Order: sequence, then C-alpha cells, then structure tokens
Amino acid sequence: MIIKTDKNLLIAYGDIWWGDGHYFVSHLSRLEAEYDNIEVRLYTPGGCVFDGDLIYNAINKSDNIEKLVIDGMAASMGAIIMVSHDNVEIVENGYVMIHAPSSGSYGNAKDKEAEAKLLRMMEKNFISKLMARTGKSRKFVEKWMDGSDHWLNAEECLELGLVSKIIPSIVKTARPIENPESMGNQEVYNMYASLLTYDFPTSKTEILNRNSNMKQPLITALGLVGFTAQSSDTAIIEAVQARITKAEAEKDDAEKKLKEYVKAQVKTVLDQHEGKTFEKEQRAVYENIGQTSGVDALMTVLGTASAKTQAPNVTSLIQNNGSDARADWDFDKWQKEDRKGLEAMAEKNPAQFNQLFNAKYNRD
Repeated sequence: MIIKTDKNLLIAYGDIWWGDGHYFVSHLSRLEAEYDNIEVRLYTPGGCVFDGDLIYNAINKSDNIEKLVIDGMAASMGAIIMVSHDNVEIVENGYVMIHAPSSGSYGNAKDKEAEAKLLRMMEKNFISKLMARTGKSRKFVEKWMDGSDHWLNAEECLELGLVSKIIPSIVKTARPIENPESMGNQEVYNMYASLLTYDFPTSKTEILNRNSNMKQPLITALGLVGFTAQSSDTAIIEAVQARITKAEAEKDDAEKKLKEYVKAQVKTVLDQHEGKTFEKEQRAVYENIGQTSGVDALMTVLGTASAKTQAPNVTSLIQNNGSDARADWDFDKWQKEDRKGLEAMAEKNPAQFNQLFNAKYNRD
C-alpha cells in the first residue's frame, strides 16, 4: 500500500499487505500531533484482514480525523475500513465490494479446521460492523457473506447508510481557454503541445511505485531478508533506503580507516628518517608528500633526497620524457597533472626528480 501525507491529508492507495497497518498508524500518529482536521483518502481492493483491522481501529479511535473519502474503490477489507468513521464520502463514480473473508491454506485437516474457525470469526466481526453501520438486520447483512462478491455503486452505498455523502469526481481542464475565438490556431496548438512531455521519476519512491516488477530484483540484489514480492511498497522502499544509508556509512568508515592507516605508515617512515635524511623543521614537507602522494612516493623522495647528484641537462630531460609540452612543468604541475609520472620519474630518473624537488622546497 502506498501511504503518503501532505499537510493534513493522509492518502492510502493500493493493496493492504502485511505491515501496512503499522505504516498507516505511524503516519496518522505524526499527523495527529499537528492537525485536528485530518482527511483520509482511501482507494483499495482489500488485502490482509489483520492489518486492515489495525487501520480500522486507528481511524475509529482518532478524534483528529474530520472525514474519510473513498477515491474510487473500497473493496473487501476496504469496505470494512470504510465504516470505521461516521463521516464518509465517496466519489460519484466510486464502488464498494463486500464479501466474506477468504484465505489460502495448507496442512492437515486440523490446520484447515483452525483456518476455517478463524475465517468464521472474521466473518462474524464483519457482520457486526456492517449491521451497526447500516442498521440492517443480521439476516440482511449475512447475504453479503454467501461466498459471492457484492458490488455497490455510490448511490446504493448512500441509500444503505454505508456513506454519508456522494461527492463529484471533478476533472479540471488542463489548459482552460476562456475565449478561444480571440486566439490563433498556432497559439492554441502551442498551449496544448506543451502538455506532451513526460515527467521522469526522480526519487526512489516514484521509480518503485511506477514499476512494481522492480520489487523482486531489488530484494535479490540487495539481499533483503524477510521481504518478498508481496511485501508492501512502503516497506521495501524503507528497507532499500536503510541499506543505502548503511552502505554510505560503511564507505565513510572505510575511507576514514584508510586515511588513518596511511597516516600511521607515514609517521613510522618519517620517524625512521628524521635526523638522518631530513631535519625536524623539514618534516611537514615530507609529511605532506606522504599524505598526498602515498608512502611509496615518500620512500622514493627520501631515498633520493640524500643522494648528491649533479643537476641534469634540462634539454635531455625533456627529450627523455617524450613531451615538449612538459618542459616547463614544475613539481606542483607534475603532482596535479601526472602524479604517477612523477613517482616513476623519482625511480627511473632521480636526477630530474631532484631538480624539481629542490626547486619546489628551495633546497640547494
């Protein structure tokens, strides 16, 4: 069941699955804390009796619900939920279907007898609620429990007392034109042509709602435990969001641990070389190299920093590098544009690397 809220409006559309009663109550409780004129709009073919009963009870006991509106259909368990409130409205093209509760079961004779007992108890409860709402006799209401589907239109619902009011199903003109004679053909065409666009779904909720076939692939791909293709859309959406949140948290934690690991490695290396390869006041420079370029690059730098080599010929270095465009690259440029190339230079051409490094950090 899709359950949404907008200010004081609570919308509940679709099949009633296991867990939907809980979601309905949680949304209603939140609205009750803010509004005392809540409007509930219902459209459902029915579903789970237990969760339907929870929705019925929540509506029935709430003092904050102003009215319940049937937006098209209240069938099976939906017809029972419909009588949970005194002020019930139904659209003029709405329909209600009443029948006896049913189920599918497996097991031995004892299991089936227990199932039948449960169905009889549910049926008795349905009859009691419908009698109280319509004022009809038990014999009259029991006819609705004969095993058939009994459909009622809006007028019949009003006559029986199942609803208190019939409201119009208003269709608004998408682009109203008050004076078409004053508009040219092209202007009218452009007005309506602007409607020929498709609003692509932007949120996970919209995507799931538009394609229920996505349920099982999502459940399988994400390894959602305790969910099936029959689970409610709301439950699956929340489970997916929880999995995404968890994955993001794990990613952040892994990145944090990696940074801490690299930091510890850099510290160990610098502790071993301080006073031998570089002085204490130079530590921040090497620490920055290790943090930005990695431990391997730092080791290379420390290895070449102590080597005394003659400054290389710039022209030959450019030729060896294979690119005239890099002739004027300094240490910062190499780090920004080709960090791996700089690391390779430190290993294969330490003279060139030393020249860039010494220029960067003002070393003779």
